[in-house]
Amino acid sequence: MKIRDLAFLIEGIISLILIVVMSLFVNIQLANAKETEKKWKEKECTDLYNAIVLFTKLSGKEWKQKNEEKGSFYASTAADYTVIYSTFCENE
Repeated sequence: MKIRDLAFLIEGIISLILIVVMSLFVNIQLANAKETEKKWKEKECTDLYNAIVLFTKLSGKEWKQKNEEKGSFYASTAADYTVIYSTFCENE
């Protein structure tokens, strides 16, 4: 077997392996996408929304009192909860 033929064979095997790995990756991503399509119940969304409002108010209160560390913590928590809310609660 010539070196050129061997290199071509190895290249083909590597290409096949990459195709299989990429196919598995796409299937995993599709499964994850289906999980995010699940919406939460109205009570859970209401509780989450109320927590966002509470943390936003606490953040403002702490910033006014010049307590930047707590204000930043509450603002960050409200932002994180907002991402969760927009993912699982908002209607499209």
